[in-house]
Amino acid sequence: MLKHLIRLELLTYFKAPAERTIKPIRVTKRKEYLELVTGGHVLFSGPDGKDTLYGRGTLFWHRGGENTIHRYHSDDPYSCYSIEFEVDGGERICPRVTIPLQTEQLMGFADDVFRRYHAGEQDNPAFCVMLYSTFYWFASGPQKNPGESYPEALKVALEFMERHLDSSLRLNEIADVAEISRSNLFSIFKHYLKISPHQHLLNLRINRAKQLLASGEKTIKEIAYDCGFESLEVFYRQFSRNVGTTPAIYRKRYTPSIAE
Repeated sequence: MLKHLIRLELLTYFKAPAERTIKPIRVTKRKEYLELVTGGHVLFSGPDGKDTLYGRGTLFWHRGGENTIHRYHSDDPYSCYSIEFEVDGGERICPRVTIPLQTEQLMGFADDVFRRYHAGEQDNPAFCVMLYSTFYWFASGPQKNPGESYPEALKVALEFMERHLDSSLRLNEIADVAEISRSNLFSIFKHYLKISPHQHLLNLRINRAKQLLASGEKTIKEIAYDCGFESLEVFYRQFSRNVGTTPAIYRKRYTPSIAE
């Protein structure tokens, strides 16, 4: 499977602009281009030729001659990690579009390799192999059916959470927006995501904080409030508990300009 893999060319983050269209990238020969949707929704023609909305956790794996994702509703722009590999021929190893069931594990992996790439590991051949094989592992593992969608209440709740991470969201408020009871909110999260709504919200906030710490210029206090934490003390406590280190140490470790 890895014999055709030459090197990692690019790992970047992209957010589509609101209220206007963008042009796709035409993947050239000897390239494979992966896009992992991190937020918003993408319009893409599935195997049946019909347009389908794909959201967070969808992995697109393009080969030479294929276009990258680029269509979306102007009021719901998508964001994604984009990864480009140079390859020497080879056959397609997995479907072009997959929705790995282990969404949180996949997103956590992507967040981690994004930081490590921009911390200087991009030239390490082992890093390239690890990146390629792990994305393949997710793409070839248990999947959600592309035609199987979440209940409308769950989609509303997820979207509301992502759009209001900078607010002090309460579960009752999320349930009200989704027009279901608090107990039903817990039930659909546990059934479809295998996680509580509170933990999902915390994961979203921690992951956004990681990205801002690694790639932004805001102060840690600004990041704490931008990610919806009630205070700097709460942010430090939750971050340290979930990541195993403080925000300050994390920033120093994954920001090249201040890394030792």
